[in-house]
Amino acid sequence: MERLRVIERSFAGLSAAKAAAMLNCSPRQVFRLKAKVKKDGPNGIIHGNTGRLPLNAKPLFFRNHIITLYKEEFSDYNIAHFVDTLVEEYGIVLAYETARRWLRAEANGSPKHHYPIHRRQRERRTQFGELLFLDGSPHPWLGLSLPSITLILATDDATGKPLYGLFAPQETLNACFEVLYHVCHKYGLPSALYLDRASHFTTTRQGGIPRFQRDDQLTHFEIALKTLAIEPIFAHSPQARGRGERINGSFQRRLVPELRHHHITTIEPATKYLNEVFIPKYARRFGVKPQSPKPAFRPVPKGIDLRTILCARTTRRVTNDETISYQGTIYQLLPPKRALTLAGITIQIQHWFDNSIHAFYPHLGEIPIQPLSPKNSPQSEEHL
Repeated sequence: MERLRVIERSFAGLSAAKAAAMLNCSPRQVFRLKAKVKKDGPNGIIHGNTGRLPLNAKPLFFRNHIITLYKEEFSDYNIAHFVDTLVEEYGIVLAYETARRWLRAEANGSPKHHYPIHRRQRERRTQFGELLFLDGSPHPWLGLSLPSITLILATDDATGKPLYGLFAPQETLNACFEVLYHVCHKYGLPSALYLDRASHFTTTRQGGIPRFQRDDQLTHFEIALKTLAIEPIFAHSPQARGRGERINGSFQRRLVPELRHHHITTIEPATKYLNEVFIPKYARRFGVKPQSPKPAFRPVPKGIDLRTILCARTTRRVTNDETISYQGTIYQLLPPKRALTLAGITIQIQHWFDNSIHAFYPHLGEIPIQPLSPKNSPQSEEHL
């Protein structure tokens, strides 16, 4: 259905190049699909081999024979042992993966016991600021009768001390940027961040329709970390982030009762109490001394505004009437007097974590902008 929708859009004017990018195929294949749909209707989108048995597929009676053989004579064998026995006693060559797939579909997996993976406790980093956890924890922080919100918390690995936290309706890119901004502003730049594989941290797409971002394309968060020379380390399971998960659980047991005791039921007062009262108290109670007395935090270079780095950045081309369009809003550029015109140039748009929009040009710095209402925009005036 998704492929058909894209092809129908191509009939309506969508270019073959854009359709090919959305379908993850070549423009030539788009033309083929359009011809088939034009000839056969919606059924033309279906591949010709759909429903046909592959030439190298094993016959159904052979599959049933293998499954019956396993159930009746080798049910206590693991799959690898069973495959070897088929060759030795019956002269049947069957791939391990094929046997595993057939038997698993029949709920006859390997009788071999799958013991839990042995995990060693990871040693803490030696320096304060060498590694920080940045994680979001959804929970009814403000009370069971209120909707769940998310606590985004930065914690130091060497000391176990929380550094800054923020309550938000959900974990977003801007919320994570804001937490990191406060940490860097107060302590400096950490050496590395330990993160989960959320989509605002790293690209996890494996294709699909539409596919607007390639798997090798950096996210806004990765670009910001690269600019600040902070190493991102991505965990592949919650267990790998055990230390960060445990502190979230500890916060849930301790912070929720305190917020209720102080009658705090909104996000802004909760964030203020968290950073001014709870985190310092928690750090004194549970923080440990780092092995090395020398912190690993690096000072923020002078003259750098972290908000210009910890943000989503994109580019826009200035129109002839000195305006740009960003996220459905038209902005009027107010260039300095020494600039005659900015029409035709490409400027950088920065979306800061406080949701403010800023325009920058290398030779002029920040350019003041003013949002226009639809009725005041030049485009609307032309239509009028």
